[in-house]
Amino acid sequence: MIVGIYSNPERDVNLFVTKKLIDLLRREDVDFLVHETLKKHIDGVDYFSNNKKTDVVIALGGDGTILSAVNFSAEKNTPVLGINLGQLGFLSECTADRLEECVLRLKKGDYFLSKRSMLETVINNRRLIALNEIVLYKPNIGRTVTLSVNVGGSNIGCFKGDGYMVSTPTGSTGYALSSGGPVMSPHVKCNLLVPLNCHQLSLKPIVINDDEVVEIISNEPSCVIADGVVHEELTRKIIVKKSQTEAMFISLEKTNFYKRMNYKLNGGIIKEVECNGT
Repeated sequence: MIVGIYSNPERDVNLFVTKKLIDLLRREDVDFLVHETLKKHIDGVDYFSNNKKTDVVIALGGDGTILSAVNFSAEKNTPVLGINLGQLGFLSECTADRLEECVLRLKKGDYFLSKRSMLETVINNRRLIALNEIVLYKPNIGRTVTLSVNVGGSNIGCFKGDGYMVSTPTGSTGYALSSGGPVMSPHVKCNLLVPLNCHQLSLKPIVINDDEVVEIISNEPSCVIADGVVHEELTRKIIVKKSQTEAMFISLEKTNFYKRMNYKLNGGIIKEVECNGT
């Protein structure tokens, strides 16, 4: 097994956790490579790039770091294990205090794999994939854009707003949630459409089948945001569909999504409520 290490130096101060992980992998005689973005931070190790395949990738940071790791790992069908060094950490499997357990269980093959659907769009012949969401967003902060949205060839509305989002079930606990969308189980085969700051009271989030194609048209060149990354090319139209590429995550135990949701979205506090029928 070759473990790829992908870290966010802004989250992992002085790369303390990353270096601890390297020491643990060496102690357990597990082969590893460090992502090339850490070349100026860590010496004496071998590196890998986005184009080189490893057997697994351990991503250390917040959800943004994990999304970045998924972006290059999913294409190669490489599973990602997220170690949360951020705040919410909805995509992460565990925190740094379980690092040794993670290494030992990876070495033994004692873990579970889960797949997540992704979205894709094409801008100027460049394919973008996203685990959470793809957004067509206004180019100017102080203005709105006029957007028209078609699903499966049928128009569902024309409105003014900040933008329009297509989200996966996985992304429903992120930007989509903060924009007024519902939380969806990642196992549901659907996608979510969310208008952003729409100047029309009747327009609400819509859940669609995951095989339906979404076309979003703007009245002026607008930004495309995929998993929080703003892309430089401006466009008046994007077509968003379910990708054939799937993300794969490593879990140390079979996770109850609803328990996890309750814990993560309530500030790490699970409240037990007694129902006595009164």
